[in-house]
Amino acid sequence: MAQAAEMSPPSGRRILLMHITPASGHHRASCAIACALHQLDPSAAVTSLDASEYTSRPVRWAVAQTYRSLIQHQPDIWEYLYDNPAVHSRIQRLRTLLHRYHSGKLRRVLDHVQPHAIACTQAYPCGMVADFKKSAGLLVPLVGVLTDYAPHLYWFHDTVDVYCVPSEKVRQRFLMHGVPEQKVRVQGIPIDPGFAAPTERETTARALGLDLTRPILLIAGGGSGFGPLREIVAGLDLLPHPCQLVVVTGTNRTALRHLQHTTYRHRVVPLGYVDNMAALMDVATLLISKPGGLTTSEALAKRLPLIMVNPIPGQEAYNAQFLLSQGAAVQAASAETTRQTVRDLLDNPERLEMMRRRAGELSRPSAAVDIARMLLGLSNGDAP
Repeated sequence: MAQAAEMSPPSGRRILLMHITPASGHHRASCAIACALHQLDPSAAVTSLDASEYTSRPVRWAVAQTYRSLIQHQPDIWEYLYDNPAVHSRIQRLRTLLHRYHSGKLRRVLDHVQPHAIACTQAYPCGMVADFKKSAGLLVPLVGVLTDYAPHLYWFHDTVDVYCVPSEKVRQRFLMHGVPEQKVRVQGIPIDPGFAAPTERETTARALGLDLTRPILLIAGGGSGFGPLREIVAGLDLLPHPCQLVVVTGTNRTALRHLQHTTYRHRVVPLGYVDNMAALMDVATLLISKPGGLTTSEALAKRLPLIMVNPIPGQEAYNAQFLLSQGAAVQAASAETTRQTVRDLLDNPERLEMMRRRAGELSRPSAAVDIARMLLGLSNGDAP
């Protein structure tokens, strides 16, 4: 069920954060904001909720299964559905009915928490609260926090008080959709404040048995371990360079077991779901990953060159386009071509350095702190 970070004294500032699903970028963004809130105001009461827990179990199961099936087996259909104005228009009535159906649960949450400000790091809870504000006359400030480099149509609601967006390009798209200028702020994607500080590279390398004088390739499949991780590792194992591979499989236990029981030429360190990604990025020469919004923002903060593989149609494809246009990443056409892409970069240290420089220029490591500071201001009655 939903988790409350702490209970509040009556006079404390109460902030409600809403995301969906654990082991997701939306959840990590919410956790990053919560951490920053506690740093800025230790007396603040921060409640973090998985909004999907406040929907009906059948709806939650159906949505999760449909999404996973489409992403894995029919990504072209997901690409058609994602951010499609015709689809958005057709399901608008259904979304309104679902929000109305779940409004009783939401009301009980709000009555219990009594927040002074609400921030949502995913579009579904943002829309749910936005509709509730309209129907119930809720006056609590609502902040939508984007965690990808492009908005989709499900973000746009006239009762959202502030949108925190990752780039000026995204801000312009909100303005094109008629959102007032004062409601859209370029803050960046909130990542754990720990990514702003260096870690002990020697300690991390020693713990994993890595040699810092040789290239270290960090391969990640996101929280769920999506993507052809095994195929990528098998291809990289053929590199002539004396590489070391650190593979983060997330919650994908099948991939983890396969890597643990396979013999490779190079040193391969298989890991499951980790909470020390900042330290892993500090020792890495390259990151090979799907371009999720949180992963890419973390890599930018660490000035880590990124090779993007198999972006999910929709949000990850938009992220890939943005990073490619800014020169902070390259894209491998497939798992099979990843090896050559890595080889080209390792043979071209000047290009690697250029990518590191561009990553540093694009990074906004203080985004979580900036958003937290704004939420505390809103909770104290500051104008949006």
